[in-house]
Amino acid sequence: MLLLFTVGEDRFGLDVRRVVEVIPHVNLKRLPKTPDYVAGLFNYRSIAVPVIDVSKMISGEPVRRHLSTRIIVVDYPYGNDESKHILGLLAEHVTETANFDKSSFMSSGRGAQSAEFLGDIAMDERGMVQCIHINKLLPVELRDKLFSPKVDEETRFGVG
Repeated sequence: MLLLFTVGEDRFGLDVRRVVEVIPHVNLKRLPKTPDYVAGLFNYRSIAVPVIDVSKMISGEPVRRHLSTRIIVVDYPYGNDESKHILGLLAEHVTETANFDKSSFMSSGRGAQSAEFLGDIAMDERGMVQCIHINKLLPVELRDKLFSPKVDEETRFGVG
């Protein structure tokens, strides 16, 4: 089952098993020295959670504020330790889920290394839905900066 959202006119989906919660858009604390698709940080149950603007990451255009614009809180697989890492994904039109049979997925034909996080495509009556691979979403350097367990936030993000 996929949680669906849009970037422009295109539909994308995340495996619901990775989704922790979907929450309304909240104000974010901007992070210096990060790519422009890093929307900022927010407090999620006393944890400072980084948020990625998936629209900015995929299309270069920032997410638009709609009533259906949400932060998708996901379990982010990182490292071999037992600790849980949480990541927020800022996305538009986060309003529904869809169930696709495994046989309905086909390769997207995208071989571009810069878009490794874009997975297979499924079709339904409304068109295509492309899967997002959470584990391939962040470049290694950014992932290490956002989730380094040994460094505090002041050091990681140059705030203080």
